[in-house]
Formats: sequence, structure tokens, C-alpha cells
Amino acid sequence: MSIKTPGRIRERTDALLRLKRAPSQETIFYYMLETGKTMTVKEVASELGLTAKSAERAVAKLLEKGLLQRSTFREGTYTCDSNMIIVSLLRTVIELYEDMENRR
Repeated sequence: MSIKTPGRIRERTDALLRLKRAPSQETIFYYMLETGKTMTVKEVASELGLTAKSAERAVAKLLEKGLLQRSTFREGTYTCDSNMIIVSLLRTVIELYEDMENRR
């Protein structure tokens, strides 16, 4: 794991915990995470009943936050790497556990 990785994981976890503030991003993120689909913005908009512009903005923000990635299999598609999300959440749980232990 590189020096930059823990910081990036923390950023991703913080973004994940704040998704409730952005309903379109939250909807897209959880849909892509649950289905494991690789999708274009147009497919996302169509399947979730969002406008193309709303889906485009939300996907761009999710990419910026590290919660979605560009797919290497099909140009113009995006995916959600569940392994990265699991690592982020696991590190958060470990930090919370350590904080609790230190307070005892």
C-alpha cells in the first residue's frame, strides 16, 4: 500500500458517508454497487429515471470522489469497484474500534 493510499481511502470513506446529501449520487452509487453493472451515463439515466444531465453531473461527482471508476472494458462506461468500498469501510470500522479501545 502506498503512502497516498490511506489518505485516498479516508477521502473515499468521507464521501461515502456524505452521500445522503446528494440524492442522485446516492441513487446511482448504490444501484451500481448492488448490480455490479458497467454502464454509460445514458443507461444510468434511463434505468433510474433521471435526466441525462442529472446523471452526467452525478457520475462526474462520483468519479471525482473515487466512488465510481471508468471502465476499461467498454469506452464511455463506468463501474463501482466493490472491493475498494469494502476496504474503505473496513478501515473506518478498525479506526472506530481503536478509538473505542483507547477511551477505555
